[in-house]
This record gives sequence, structure tokens and C-alpha cells, in this order.
Amino acid sequence: MGTTLWIVPDEQDTKRLKTIMRTRQGERHNFPSSYPTFQPHVTLASFPSTSTPPTSDIRAAIDSALGQSRGNLPIKFKSVDIGTHFYRSVYIAITLTPELLALHGNVHAKLGIEPKTPAYPHVSLCYIDDADAAERERFLEELKKGGKIRYDGGTEGVSLRCGEGEDWVWLREFRAREIWVANCDGPVESWTVLDKIPIA
Repeated sequence: MGTTLWIVPDEQDTKRLKTIMRTRQGERHNFPSSYPTFQPHVTLASFPSTSTPPTSDIRAAIDSALGQSRGNLPIKFKSVDIGTHFYRSVYIAITLTPELLALHGNVHAKLGIEPKTPAYPHVSLCYIDDADAAERERFLEELKKGGKIRYDGGTEGVSLRCGEGEDWVWLREFRAREIWVANCDGPVESWTVLDKIPIA
């Protein structure tokens, strides 16, 4: 898959989202090609490992592209959807704000790469192999039956009940604090983070 740029939540919201992502982890032994663990993120850009720009160029492009959005990049949850691709099995569709649209366009323009970010912006909750595609419906259904999804009446948006036991909150957005540069070659759980760029 090459090198990707990820917009990521802070540590607290990462932990919260991972409680949702673990919804059917108990079934993993039945589906060895599905349910790998990974960092929740919005993919901002991707390019082949063989043509990855130097980290200094990536940092400069992001810094320039952020402009007035630095420190103010809310990632608002729009809906929870089922996809038809391993990397978009069940995901949170994110509201495409002017800030996210501008960041996406500017980063690609400054790095001189064509956008290849299907369903931008979104946060995947699980990766499920096409051979196990029926699991995608089961994952979403379990979220619904468990009272983990709340559609916000009167407005576009959805909240997720994140946390465990008595320690939970309704999460309807997160503030982006960093953009990570990740090498996503090979199996999901072998992916590595090459750099972390503060944006707040």
C-alpha cells in the first residue's frame, strides 16, 4: 500500500475509539484474515514507497497546507457505513469541512501527487477480508444492538458510545492533533510510523 499520511486523534480519543474497534475481536480466531488491530486515522494522502518524498518535504507541505487551520481541525462524525473494500469494511464517514477539503487539496498540490484517497474523509473501524464480507453487517449490527450508535436528531451527525464499564462518553468528533507518516507495506499489524507531525 505504500506510504500514507494519517490524521490521528489524541491519545485519549484513540483509546475511546479502540473500544468500538474491538467490538468483535472475540471472533478473530474464526476469521484469521480479518480484524487486525490498527491506529484509528483519516487517510490524508498516499503514495508508493518507492516515490515517498523526504520527511522534510512532507513536513513543509503540511505546514504550508494547514494555513489558518492549524490547531482547528475538527473531525466530525457524519454516519457509520458499510463498505465493499477491506480497508473500508465498516467506517465512520467524516463531514467534509472546508478545512479538510483545503488541507487535502493543498497537501497533494504541494507534494505534486494525484489524490488516491477513496471515500475521503473517513475513519475505518475494522478491516474485514472480502471472503468474510458478511462480518461487516454483523459488526455494525452489534454496535446498534449494543447501544453504541446514536443518530443526532435534527442535525447531520452520529455519536459513538466509547469506553468500557462506567467509564464511557458519547463521542461525535475529535480534534486532530498530529499527522503521522506511516509505512503501510505488508500485513496491517506490521505497519510502522515513520514520523509524527504536530498540527495543534
